[in-house]
Amino acid sequence: MTTETQRDRISTSRPLDRPWLPWGGAPSARDLVCWYGIWLVFAYSFAMWPLKPWLIGTNPLLLEVLTGTQSAMAVAGAFARVGEATMALALAAGVVGMMKFAWVFWWAGRLWGGNMVRLLSGVPDGRTKRSHRLFSRENPASRWAIGAAVVLAPLPLVPGPLAFAAAGWSGMGLGAFLVLNLIGSAAWTGLFTGLGYAMGQPAVDVAEAITDHAVWVSLGVIGATLVVQVAMGRRAAGGRS
Repeated sequence: MTTETQRDRISTSRPLDRPWLPWGGAPSARDLVCWYGIWLVFAYSFAMWPLKPWLIGTNPLLLEVLTGTQSAMAVAGAFARVGEATMALALAAGVVGMMKFAWVFWWAGRLWGGNMVRLLSGVPDGRTKRSHRLFSRENPASRWAIGAAVVLAPLPLVPGPLAFAAAGWSGMGLGAFLVLNLIGSAAWTGLFTGLGYAMGQPAVDVAEAITDHAVWVSLGVIGATLVVQVAMGRRAAGGRS
C-alpha cells in the first residue's frame, strides 16, 4: 500500500501553488484577482459570440461596446449614414469596446513580468531572461517598440494581450499605456466606421438580414464551436495515449 508523500499533500492542499503559474509560489490577493480577471475576459469574449447576430442589425452601437468588433463598427457607421445613429456615438462605442479589457493584460504584465509574457507567447523558460533585456525600461529601442505594438494592437496580426502585457513588464505607466491604446483604438474604429459610412444602406440591409436569421446563425456558431472543441479534445487525448 502506497502512502501519500508530503509533496503530494502540499500539491493537493495548494492547487494554485504551481511552477507554471505566473506568480511563482503562493499567490497574493492581487495575483488571484488579476488571474481570474483574465479568465473572465476570455469567458466573456466566448459568451458574446452567440449574441452578435442578434444585435448586429438592431443595435450595432451596443454590440460595439460589448465586443469591439470590426463588423459592429462598420454597421454602426452605416447606421450613421442612414440617420439611425450618430457618427460620434459610433466612434465612441467602438473605442470603448476595444479598450475596456486592455488594462487587465497590462496589469498582468506589471505583476508577473516575463512569466506572463512567456505564458501568452509560448516562449520557453530559457529565453525569458534574454527577453527581459528586450523589454527593459532602460532600453530606449524597446520602449519605442512596445509603444508601437500597443498602438498597432488592433491590427489582426498583432497579438494585443501580448503587447499589453509587455507594456506592463517594461514599466510603462498606466496613463501612457491608456493614451497609446486610445490612439490605436480610435484609428482602427475610425477606419471601419468610415468604411461602413461609405457603404450606407447596403451594409444596413445585410446586417438586418443577419439579425432576421439570428437563431440559425447563433446555432451555427455554437455548433461549430462545439465541433472544434470536441476535435481538439480528441486530438489531445490521442497525443497522450
